[in-house]
Amino acid sequence: MADNTYKAPALEKGLDILECLASLRTPQSVSDIARNLGRSRSEIYRMVIVLEMRGYVERTDDPEKLQLSNRLFEVGMRSPPKRDLHEAALPEMSALASTMKQSIQLAVVSSDQIVVIARTESPDDVGFSVRLGYRRSIMKSASGLVLFAFASPMHKAKMIEDLHAADVDDAAIALLETEAAIVRENGFARMPSRIVDGVTDIGAPVFDSTSSGAVASLTVPFVVTRGSRVSLDEAPGMVAGAAGRVSSVLGHTLPLDN
Repeated sequence: MADNTYKAPALEKGLDILECLASLRTPQSVSDIARNLGRSRSEIYRMVIVLEMRGYVERTDDPEKLQLSNRLFEVGMRSPPKRDLHEAALPEMSALASTMKQSIQLAVVSSDQIVVIARTESPDDVGFSVRLGYRRSIMKSASGLVLFAFASPMHKAKMIEDLHAADVDDAAIALLETEAAIVRENGFARMPSRIVDGVTDIGAPVFDSTSSGAVASLTVPFVVTRGSRVSLDEAPGMVAGAAGRVSSVLGHTLPLDN
């Protein structure tokens, strides 16, 4: 754990503002942000102006309201690991979307949530997808289940710590562990969507050459239509195969059997 004896109040204040806006679903005024952070409006105002000038927050149609821009997402995507993952995954995602006639998404862990960092729309007239940057609890998504199931021991411990901090109880985490064991055995997750009825989420892990656990989940929100080319039973193998090919591009090799 980092030594918390070193303080940078201005930096902490700016990060608090960004985290506040990220945690709230609706745009906020400066007064709203100050109230949520337990600070005065005058403390927050100048920091908000600087964040707006740097492009990290932006005004909505209501000029008094602020929201996060895509700037943080863009900065995060410039880091070599995320960029390499994105570049390796997109060709396979496009090919899989074309073959399956389904939307494809790539998600990574962020604290107690998953965040979608890439997506490919279904070429069919009917499909289901979420926006880039979409977040959801690890507990409530196939991507989260995959990432938990295939996490390294260190990262799994951190995920459990973050889930506890988000008020997830031990019983729920024990159930997650049980479900994760099944996912590890199968090599993929398959579960009814917890967002939309009639959608089955299918996810498989992506690995790279340096990490001991999964770095992402390749996930398909599978919609059965009359024109479906792939059955629901065939889909998990195809998703796992595509995830495996992305992993190979990233330099992952399967361990040799003893």
